[in-house]
Amino acid sequence: MEIQGANSTKSSKTKKWLIGCGIGCGVVIVGLVILGTAGYFFIKDIVQDFKESETLMDTLTERYGTTREFSPDPDGAIRPARIEIFLAVRSSMAPAMEEMERTINILSEMEQTDRDKEESSANIFTKIKTGLGFATQIAEFFRSRNQALLDNDMGMGEYYYIYVMSFYSLLGKSPTDGPPFRVEDQAARGRIMFTERHRETQEDRMDMMLKRVHRQIFPMLQNQYKRLTVWDFSRSKEKWRTALAAEIEAMESDRYRMPWGDGLPDILKTSLEPYRSRLESSYSAVLNIFEGITEQRNEN
Repeated sequence: MEIQGANSTKSSKTKKWLIGCGIGCGVVIVGLVILGTAGYFFIKDIVQDFKESETLMDTLTERYGTTREFSPDPDGAIRPARIEIFLAVRSSMAPAMEEMERTINILSEMEQTDRDKEESSANIFTKIKTGLGFATQIAEFFRSRNQALLDNDMGMGEYYYIYVMSFYSLLGKSPTDGPPFRVEDQAARGRIMFTERHRETQEDRMDMMLKRVHRQIFPMLQNQYKRLTVWDFSRSKEKWRTALAAEIEAMESDRYRMPWGDGLPDILKTSLEPYRSRLESSYSAVLNIFEGITEQRNEN
């Protein structure tokens, strides 16, 4: 009975991390039945990979707090040393990002070929194999990011704040950038699910991403303002205080508003502009949608 209980627990954990890539999670489950024992042990390895990432995230949260607890510097600037750390983290993630990009391209080409030929089952086993490989790559993406953040003394909140300010607000990247299939963010419940892109409109993705950004960044700006009001700032900073208060009010009345939707204030633009080309080089459009998935319980 004890063995059955242990197997039941393992099975439950495994189901939480089943991932379907472009072809839908149902196909992956069918594939595992076909693959049998080998498939079961492969999925166990995938679950373990994600647990390593989750453990690292737990450490990050204990050390730096949740994403939404982060407070940017009250004077509005992002220090050069922090931007350098952000870029160092991105550099550490590069190998994992490149692997994911290659796999997404392969899955996208296979899906397009199937639609063109109206033979959606022709490459099913190749899709299953590629999809399972993608699962391990996602785990490595999160693991490498979390480990790099720990190694470089940066929390997830600060990382995501700089990400949004750099790529969306400064460089004008679209929050809807991502793979040609739907990514359903359920990381807080132990799942990241994928379905075919045609089941998601551009408006659906934009709504999801804008709400995600708002949910994470709005509390940060509130934290920043609280620090600013008790900070001994000079009268020269009054313009910044007024601008920050106005932005918080604008975001409070519009849950779909991007932070600094009317343009970055000078203090932030001055901080980020010298790094424009390096930030541009570190951006991955196809992986953008994964960046806001934090694995923090009750955060997503």
